[in-house]
Amino acid sequence: MTPSPPVRTWLVLPSGARPGSFEQLLALGEAADAEPLWDTVAVADSALALGFHDSTVALAALAARTSRVRLAVACMSTLGLRQPLVVAQQWANLDQLSHGRMTMVACPGNRTGDKHEREREAYGIGYDEKVVRMEENVQLLRAAGSSERLTFDGEHVHVRDVRLVPGFVQRPLPIWLTGNPTRTAGDATLRRVLGRVARLGDGWLTYNIRPADLGPRVELVRELRAETDPGTAAQFPVAVQVNFNVAPTEAEAVADASAAWATTSTRGISGSDLREVFAVGTPAQALDLLHGLVAAGATHIALSPLGSRPHELVERAAAWLLPHLSGARSGEPVRAR
Repeated sequence: MTPSPPVRTWLVLPSGARPGSFEQLLALGEAADAEPLWDTVAVADSALALGFHDSTVALAALAARTSRVRLAVACMSTLGLRQPLVVAQQWANLDQLSHGRMTMVACPGNRTGDKHEREREAYGIGYDEKVVRMEENVQLLRAAGSSERLTFDGEHVHVRDVRLVPGFVQRPLPIWLTGNPTRTAGDATLRRVLGRVARLGDGWLTYNIRPADLGPRVELVRELRAETDPGTAAQFPVAVQVNFNVAPTEAEAVADASAAWATTSTRGISGSDLREVFAVGTPAQALDLLHGLVAAGATHIALSPLGSRPHELVERAAAWLLPHLSGARSGEPVRAR
């Protein structure tokens, strides 16, 4: 029996654009870079819907301030809004600046919600078109990150013999996709959403999911991957983004996480659901959930601090959680794509 690779851990940085928050973001990124148990540092992305730092600017700053960790956007919900050649040039520059440490994670963004609807209205694009453009932009990025010269014919973009200077260090550029069907999604929806992940992605990022729901979806995404690329299906990586807050007592962690969630929630998770999909409580309680996700098929755990003191939470994660996650699987490490 082939041993499974060890779990990889990502740190998803708080990306809210408040006074002093950029320096906090960079300080957390530097701290993760100095801690070998963190594999990847990721930033969030939004254009107008949410008050985030621009992901490309944040990643450029992190690339200049770090040297070891991989850098990702989790996830680029604006990819379907952005001009793809500009994105390709920016990401080629990021790949050069980071010496080949970039991972793109593309997603369509939220369909519903006033903020998201106003964002699309400002760009003059509907949700369905945004998804089509996102898929096309992923294909263009994949082509741009795979060869020296780019020719691409899509529905919205046509490029003839373009050379990006400087080009990508990584060929191909790793591109993951998100897919987050609701807990009650039917088979047709699951196959549509996860089929896109399996068809276009080098990996799958999901969030707010219970271990009991994750297992069958991991099986499905790998089944769908086998239809197009049988050689990579069994090892298709799966990352689960998990908000976390660990403290010496459950009450302390829950109170701090609940207060933070009340001001930041955009994903439809109620307070009563918080402890089912978030790693909140004592270290043992948090690890129960995280180990459950690993047992259900997660190969990567992306931890996002949820509380009033993110730096302290990141330090606690490194001391209380990561050593137990790094040994959750046996076998030789593989480089995260």
